[in-house]
Amino acid sequence: MAQKILVAEDERSLQSVVAFKLRNSGFEVSTVNNGSEALDYLKTRSADLIISDIMMPIMSGKELIIELKKNDATKRIPVILLTSRSLEKEVVEGLSLGADDYIKKPFSPSELVARVRNVLSRATPL
Repeated sequence: MAQKILVAEDERSLQSVVAFKLRNSGFEVSTVNNGSEALDYLKTRSADLIISDIMMPIMSGKELIIELKKNDATKRIPVILLTSRSLEKEVVEGLSLGADDYIKKPFSPSELVARVRNVLSRATPL
């Protein structure tokens, strides 16, 4: 059974590229446009990993991680932050909040898949 990845990204073209590459790599992919939609999605469905942009309307990727960590049902879902913000303090903040990896835009779709596989390989089964 394919592992399920939830992609939270407000930029539609990037959302499409990420989803396409992940689907072609054997993952089941769902997409949402912000952190709030990701939380709504997780109320009725599961995900093995979340890829989230940091800067999104309504609820940012950082706010999403904070909310995920508060809930027993979602706190162990690994999160990869995807962002154009690459200052060291921002990377450290994202990782300190509980992100499992941090990918800076622009990125190679092949590198994204490799990082997804790496994070999933060390994730604790839910």
